[in-house]
Amino acid sequence: MSATQISKNTLEGYDPIGLEQSSDDTLASIVEDARRRDVLNILKSYTGYYDLFAEALQNSLDAVEAKKKREGDNYTPRIWIEIDIKNSRVRFVDNGNGMTEQQFKLCLRPNVSFKKSTEGRGHKGVGATFLAYGYSFLKLQSKQPDCELAAILRQGRQWAEDTSGTIPRPKFSAINFDVPELRNETSGACVEIVVGQSKGERPKDLSWHGAHTAKQWFDVLRLKTPLGGVYLETPPFCPSVTVTVIGPEGSKSEVLQTRADFYYPHEIPNLKVQSLDELQLALSKLQGDPQTIFAKLSPEFKRLDALYEVWTKQQLLHETSPFSSALNEERRMLIERHNVVVYGAFLRSSKLWWEFNDEELKLKKGTKLIHGGLQMASDYMIQGDLMLIPLTHAIGYQNNSHVIVHFTEGNPDLGRKVFQPELKELGEVLSVRVVNTFKKYLQHLKPDTGASTILPDKELHEWKRRQEEHRNQHPLTLAYRGSVLSIVSQPEQEQDVIALFHELCGLGILRGYSFLATSQSDKYDSLFCLSFDKPENILFEKKKNSLGVNREHPIPYSSEPKVLEYKFDLDSLVADFDKEIKFPKQIELVVCWRAGDAFREKFFLKSLLVGDEGNDRKIFGSTHQAYITGGGMQFEVVILEDIIRFLVDPVSEEVRQRSLYRD
Repeated sequence: MSATQISKNTLEGYDPIGLEQSSDDTLASIVEDARRRDVLNILKSYTGYYDLFAEALQNSLDAVEAKKKREGDNYTPRIWIEIDIKNSRVRFVDNGNGMTEQQFKLCLRPNVSFKKSTEGRGHKGVGATFLAYGYSFLKLQSKQPDCELAAILRQGRQWAEDTSGTIPRPKFSAINFDVPELRNETSGACVEIVVGQSKGERPKDLSWHGAHTAKQWFDVLRLKTPLGGVYLETPPFCPSVTVTVIGPEGSKSEVLQTRADFYYPHEIPNLKVQSLDELQLALSKLQGDPQTIFAKLSPEFKRLDALYEVWTKQQLLHETSPFSSALNEERRMLIERHNVVVYGAFLRSSKLWWEFNDEELKLKKGTKLIHGGLQMASDYMIQGDLMLIPLTHAIGYQNNSHVIVHFTEGNPDLGRKVFQPELKELGEVLSVRVVNTFKKYLQHLKPDTGASTILPDKELHEWKRRQEEHRNQHPLTLAYRGSVLSIVSQPEQEQDVIALFHELCGLGILRGYSFLATSQSDKYDSLFCLSFDKPENILFEKKKNSLGVNREHPIPYSSEPKVLEYKFDLDSLVADFDKEIKFPKQIELVVCWRAGDAFREKFFLKSLLVGDEGNDRKIFGSTHQAYITGGGMQFEVVILEDIIRFLVDPVSEEVRQRSLYRD
């Protein structure tokens, strides 16, 4: 009889978390309930949709890395990941160490680990228990030179959550070893899980975030699992990784990658990025006052989309570092003991996170895998969810900044989610200093206008082609008193908003404006005055002059200079208010193409295009008045999209306004 057959016989009917049988039925029942509670407590500590992938990949990475250390250049570490969306099945194969028969039998027990506490990515011994009893189907296979093992465990989740005592504790069903990827390998392991068969399983559906290709899944796993290793100061461990995805309709895609580390924000394609260290070096070589230095600075350090930097333990602790004054003796001791390394990225606009999801990852709308916040990490992998960076002022920059604080031997709590309180507090302190450091270099970033990023193309004709397509898909037409708009496409960015607004003024649709200044470098965009002379052209009348001002407005009238702010999207101005770059009380008029949803958190827009509400208008043509929540009117707004709609079809637009801007 072969070694494989012997192993198969010993696995059949084996209870992987069973205890010695007791003749005392009462004692056996107590032990059974205690073991079930242990398992159920572990399952409750896993609440994320990516925990399944994180635990399986953590084990695979540890297995191949341990074998690499032992065999050196004679060995090529490999990991195979299969996501079968159609059949709700995931499969992880590695050519690592594999398991002995004893390890195979014991690996699913709570708190059993074969890793040393100083090695590997996890050594608490709960991950395999979660995989076995958090789902309804687990197939486990292992290979070593003299031993092939394979078994299926069914109804693990049902037993763990059974309160009636009617579901027996699952036992192994031995099967023949069959892992094609390991046929030419001396050792390795395979874990296969079917999801969605029990109510509490996460995920239930492998297409929940909209990733249907191997490339998408590889990027997702880099962002949300240990496959995206956090190697900020050490050389990355990069096994060969093959990702195969079977889509909902059965289509198959595959990618092979030799790099598997975290998808850092500064690596987002098509962003103009610089490291803070390079920027500071370039500035140090120039002389003069700040304006002179900025003028002399190379264009590669201006109008950036993002800044990033990595600070090592030595840099954090240096007496001249921006972190030094925030570090008391205890915090310094923790940084030293845990060899803390910090990564920070600062994006010019929080909307770039959404664009990354939509344009690069191409996931389901509303999915944001990475965004602003504090990410704790240890053992070369991210741990838990992003946390809020606790800024006390200019809080809008929380959304622009992504900070990773990596602890060697960080000792997160059970379930990979919670760090010790003193480590969490240290991470928060460091993340605040990272943001405040980046804030000193805001002038080097492109202004946040609220427009989508227009991705740079290699050739001019590509840009022309895209603009022609935009014109065809999003035309803009308006005829007024025999004149026609020369702008033929809906705005895409702030410059388009400025051009359209001034053309409406030139056509006489918007009246009474005279402009003193328009600037890209000053705090606010423009200064204008209002000048009203003839009442019939200026005062509000529902039918004859629906864009006019309050009927009690004095005529003739000439105003003092007023502040005008241009934005593509009103939401980005709200972000400026949060960052304390600009202030509502200093602005009289905002001109934008559209209003998103974020403004609703702080402002209520009263529509002046409904009924006789236009009689409250102070500035000709304004479509709305912005009221701060719980307070008075702050400024007036011209939403160009709304005013164009109103001029084309006032009845339909009034209905739309009533729906959009109800109290």
